[in-house]
Amino acid sequence: MKVNKENIVRVAVPTNDGINIFPKMLGMAKEMFIYEVKNVKKFRLIEKRTNPYEVTMQHLKTLDVYEFINDCSIIISAHIGKKGIQRLQERGMKLYFKKGNIQEALSDFIKEEGFIINQ
Repeated sequence: MKVNKENIVRVAVPTNDGINIFPKMLGMAKEMFIYEVKNVKKFRLIEKRTNPYEVTMQHLKTLDVYEFINDCSIIISAHIGKKGIQRLQERGMKLYFKKGNIQEALSDFIKEEGFIINQ
């Protein structure tokens, strides 16, 4: 996992409304919100990226989406296809599946999984 010397990791979250995690396939979201999680205690939104693959249906789309967010170590998403999960994990991404409000999901993620980032 990509953790810098200040113990910061980047988390990508797909969204269409900026409030909730996109409920469908990862690559179909309008935007990817990029958060920094610092010292496994707090998070902040650092970037909003428009997904250039939102309406495309190409073969191996997951790899295109990966290239778009490969500076992140973690993806929090409601749904990723079976082959997409495998492809992302093979490239070192940690995947967490959550639904609903982004802020709540990030808070829950930090509470539940914070110990993994410190390893």
